Amino acid sequence: MKTFVRAFIAAFLSLVFLAACGTQEAEIFDVDLTLQNDKTDLEGATIKYVRESGGLAFNTGNGEVLGYEMNTILGDLAVQRIKDVQNDLNCKLDIVYFSGDTTYTNFRLSNAAGSYYCDIFCGISDRFRDYMKAGTIVGLSELDGIIDYRNEEKWGNRNVLEVLHWEDDVFGLIPQAWPTSSVSYTGLTIVNEDIIATLGAEDPRDLYENGRWTWDTFRDCLEKYYLEEGGETVHYALASVPFDFGANYLLSNGYRLAEKGADGNYHTGITSPSALTAMNEALDVFNGSLSYTIDRRNEILAPVEDLIAGKTVMGVMHYAEYVSDRIVKQLTNFGALPWPSGPDVAPGFLAAFHMNLERAIVISRMSNNIEATAIALNALYEPFEEYPTIDSIKDLLYHTYFFDRRDADIYYDMFRSAQYSYFSTPAFSSLGEWVANGQSPSEYIEANTDKIEEYIQKEIAPSKRGIDNLWAE
Repeated sequence: MKTFVRAFIAAFLSLVFLAACGTQEAEIFDVDLTLQNDKTDLEGATIKYVRESGGLAFNTGNGEVLGYEMNTILGDLAVQRIKDVQNDLNCKLDIVYFSGDTTYTNFRLSNAAGSYYCDIFCGISDRFRDYMKAGTIVGLSELDGIIDYRNEEKWGNRNVLEVLHWEDDVFGLIPQAWPTSSVSYTGLTIVNEDIIATLGAEDPRDLYENGRWTWDTFRDCLEKYYLEEGGETVHYALASVPFDFGANYLLSNGYRLAEKGADGNYHTGITSPSALTAMNEALDVFNGSLSYTIDRRNEILAPVEDLIAGKTVMGVMHYAEYVSDRIVKQLTNFGALPWPSGPDVAPGFLAAFHMNLERAIVISRMSNNIEATAIALNALYEPFEEYPTIDSIKDLLYHTYFFDRRDADIYYDMFRSAQYSYFSTPAFSSLGEWVANGQSPSEYIEANTDKIEEYIQKEIAPSKRGIDNLWAE
């Protein structure tokens, strides 16, 4: 009975949602935008910004402001920016922080009913997919004269924003020009530099810099970095959960979850020769003669804990945020690395994936004034004067987190090259499920290709077409 009731309610809400979208009238701009002394005047408009709080970076209890911990350099800059926008544009920013699912539900139901809930909403990117399709959040091409979504240094690289594209538009952004506030991905490798020095071994960062950080030298490192005494493991060479291990191998050999074929349509890359090469290599290392060098526990915090305890030389971060949350605070000397490059890509190839953009920003179609909202949002997320470029952001990361400027480059550039993985779907599973369940590559490919292809046509191809259409020459 409960299942029937839930199904009935879900069906009813879907009908309400579609009806609201079908009868939605064009927004009315209640605020006249005027210029005073060459400044935009929003004439006291109140813009409500609802934003999810919390996450890995905020477990200190100090609170946050727009993605930064309060009473820090960046937190203070964010506080000042809010004041400046309100003063310069003559508006009020009503910023409301929330945690949990209730607010997402309220936002969805309000949009479905065609009623106002807020002007700006910031939260997990895949929660907005249905809104994009239904047209209840604003496509950024409508605001092209106000928000320049093509400015990828300010608003996020097109590949990173794939989850927010649909057919012919992009429906959300991230403040990429704000240091660290939006960085979230999987695949970064952290190296315990103190152990490397004790071993007298070559720093893998030097191998990377010299173009020699490849699958072959990685095998050598696994052997050299592993240490056993009296039949006991002193430290592993590497710690990684099975899924991330497989994903790193695939991506480091150029794997794409969806590639445009000769027919002009998008198809899975899992059947390509380079993917098969990567899968065979990963399984041979993970389950073969070098398996003893790897802590293979299927616990996402195991690599972090091993690194901090000195039980591994290298550890793969399931979330890059673990660097700022745990590694920086508890590991005295570490370096950052991409996965070694495969034979089908150029040396130094960077690859990573993200399961979601944790703080994507969208504008509600039910906003009281979409144009005024866009003006305020654009001004709010201008780069800080103290950190106006990507290079200055990397310098900040170097001085705040890292021991070497190269680490800041790797940390940030891996995010900028990341693919959206379509979390919890057949496409996502292709990244590493075959390692986790021990399937042979041919077995996995044969059993899953049709499911992946079907999902690509339904969900991935429309997003890819959105990127193609917006950036068409």
